Amino acid sequence: MNEIIGFAAVIVSIFAGMLFNNSRFSAIDARMDRMQSETNGKFDQVQSRMDRMQSETNGKLDQMQSRMDRMQSELSGRMDRVQSDLGQFFRELGRHDAKIESIEKKAS
Repeated sequence: MNEIIGFAAVIVSIFAGMLFNNSRFSAIDARMDRMQSETNGKFDQVQSRMDRMQSETNGKLDQMQSRMDRMQSELSGRMDRVQSDLGQFFRELGRHDAKIESIEKKAS
């Protein structure tokens, strides 16, 4: 019986020690809270930087798109002018060919 009481006393003292020695758990809990807070802060910083980078990238993409649209419009205008100039050249060439044929017929 004394052994049972001794064993029970040891178990009770262990449980009492665990209950009263809660400061270690509190320290661990506080450290985990601090680490979670730091992690959340760093995550917010990364998220903010990513948002800023995305905004900058979108701005640059919009600028590039605008520039490409202007270049396409300019190239389209130049192609229209080249086609017009070629049309005029071939009309003028046809007139000269007709004059050459007329002169050749008169000469023969």
